[in-house]
Amino acid sequence: MASLRSRLTAAVMVPLLALAVTFGGITCWMIQSSGANTSDRILVGSVRLLSRAADAGDAVRDELLPLAVHLLQRRSAPVTHYSIWDAGRLLAGERGLVPPPQYDPRTGETALRLPAASFPRTYRNTRLTGGYVDPRDAEGVIQPAYLRDGTLGGKPVRIATEIRRLHRNGRPVVIQVADFVDDRDAFQQTYFLRVLGAGVLIAMTAVLLFYWAITWGLRPFASLTGQIETARREPPPHFRLALEEDAPREARLLSDSFNALLARTERAVDSLRQFTANASHQMRTPLAIVRVHLDVLERYGPASPRGSAALDDIGNAVASLERLLLQLIALARTEEQGIAADASFDLAAVASDLVAARVVQPGLDAMDIGFEAEDDDPVPALGHPVLAAEMIGNLFDNAVRYNRPGGAVTVRVLRRDGIARIEVEDDGPGIAAEDRERVFERFYRARAEASPPGSGLGLSIVRALAERMGAQVRLDAGAGGRGVLAAIDFAAPPQADDVPDHLDGHAPARIADAHEIKLVTAC
Repeated sequence: MASLRSRLTAAVMVPLLALAVTFGGITCWMIQSSGANTSDRILVGSVRLLSRAADAGDAVRDELLPLAVHLLQRRSAPVTHYSIWDAGRLLAGERGLVPPPQYDPRTGETALRLPAASFPRTYRNTRLTGGYVDPRDAEGVIQPAYLRDGTLGGKPVRIATEIRRLHRNGRPVVIQVADFVDDRDAFQQTYFLRVLGAGVLIAMTAVLLFYWAITWGLRPFASLTGQIETARREPPPHFRLALEEDAPREARLLSDSFNALLARTERAVDSLRQFTANASHQMRTPLAIVRVHLDVLERYGPASPRGSAALDDIGNAVASLERLLLQLIALARTEEQGIAADASFDLAAVASDLVAARVVQPGLDAMDIGFEAEDDDPVPALGHPVLAAEMIGNLFDNAVRYNRPGGAVTVRVLRRDGIARIEVEDDGPGIAAEDRERVFERFYRARAEASPPGSGLGLSIVRALAERMGAQVRLDAGAGGRGVLAAIDFAAPPQADDVPDHLDGHAPARIADAHEIKLVTAC
């Protein structure tokens, strides 16, 4: 598998090489275009120079023409080939460089006039007449200089041709200058190879520089990988990733997230270990009771007084074990239940429905159960109505279960700025101040005389559900320092004056209308 360093180098170099190839192609095209344009300009300038020398006066023509040819041979690369024809007679130059087809060697006239050679405008854009700066130089020009392709000695050449009528005798002559195409190609290929060599050198240098730069940039990640590999071979008790202070932000974010995940995993493992130990301990007692009383049944029989008492104890132990298992399931479900961020419900309706359902249960005849609300309007709260009912139900059951005989339990629904609050208050023996936070731990039960048996999971479920919904739960002393006041603060919807859609017409949200979730009473 390719390393991240190689992948990043390839990811950077592929577009860079594509740009380099594109740039090289454009450069070669410009070299070819500029080279061809420059050579054509030299040819046209050369034929005009020879044309002016051939049309000079008799006194200077014999000296001026060899001088012009000499200058052209020094300017051209490698040698300029030329010819001057008067009808069918060669006046100067190479015989193989024959006049163009448009020229009639018998009469010396042109059968077809061609457009003059043109080039891209220069910066100054000098105005020309027949290709000449001085209009007098263009006098007598029949065919302005133009370019064509031909052959010379069996090889392709580029030819510049001009036809001029001589002043001394009025006869039209053909002046031609040629340059071999393969000389041009060799000249251009030299530059093409230079561009290619420079591109290869730049690409190799860029690969090395990018590879080094990426290696330097990935050094913090390589350090993290090395630490993880070392921890894999020799696992430490508590492993955390460490980075230098100048490490980049991305590496630090990865390290922090990984460390947070490790801490969460360690807490989960410790919680699972403690949960398993406590659960096995809690289950051992009812199972031991069942086993002992089964022995009693086998010895004395179910019809005996001892057997009858054993059956009652077995029933109580099984019921306690069932409550424990149900609460363990409910506690696990709090980790899986998804709650929408904008889910809302009517806290007053949920609380009133729950109290109405609980108050008719057997055993509550001697209790004073009360429900208080500020008014009959809905109290919107963010969260899930079924999970909220689970929380309120556990607090209510605890207030009843651990209350004094004939005590009172009051459920209140309050509305504050941005908060929807539910309070469950009893006037029982209460919970000591030092135990009010610890009772939310799993399987922890406050020490109290004649306390009824339980699993110690009810308040743990309430705290877990509150965290799931972003609510806050706390325990305080009741009125006059007696009993316990359990309060849950739910966040209200962003606009407290807006009633949710499911509360239109002040119709309270019923628990039965929500997703069906198993309700578990506290123990």
